[in-house]
Amino acid sequence: MKYIVSVDPGKATGVCLVEWSGLPEEAPVVKMSAEVDPETFASWIDTAMSIAFSSAASYDNVLVVCERFVITAQTVKNSQAPFSLEQIGVLKHMCRTKEYDPEKIIFQSPVDAKTMFPNDALKKLGTWHKGGEGHANDAIRHALLKLVKIGWKPLVLL
Repeated sequence: MKYIVSVDPGKATGVCLVEWSGLPEEAPVVKMSAEVDPETFASWIDTAMSIAFSSAASYDNVLVVCERFVITAQTVKNSQAPFSLEQIGVLKHMCRTKEYDPEKIIFQSPVDAKTMFPNDALKKLGTWHKGGEGHANDAIRHALLKLVKIGWKPLVLL
């Protein structure tokens, strides 16, 4: 089995834990997904990583994926809130506490994840997270995008 801990960082942070058999034709399963606030983010990640690392045959079967956050001139105009960067820092710290190299965190573009897995695709795959503001679904999109990159074929979408 392969496990992906995926994060969409922000003030309301989307998180998920996805399990996949590793077989290209088999669909992944969302084991946990949520939208969490800054105060509960670390404990959620700790729980997800504990499940993934205790269930996987080796650390090589666990991937940590995070939406890439880049500060631009528009970011500065929109908000001075550093939530995304702070959550990425917490994620790196949580990786260290689990003896998982934070340099292995995979950062992905939000547009790539949303383009490949729009809302209708998540619903068709049965991975849609109900409730919240969509951040949990963004985390799920990133997990699924990484799975496609490592060999999963979402045949139901074809």
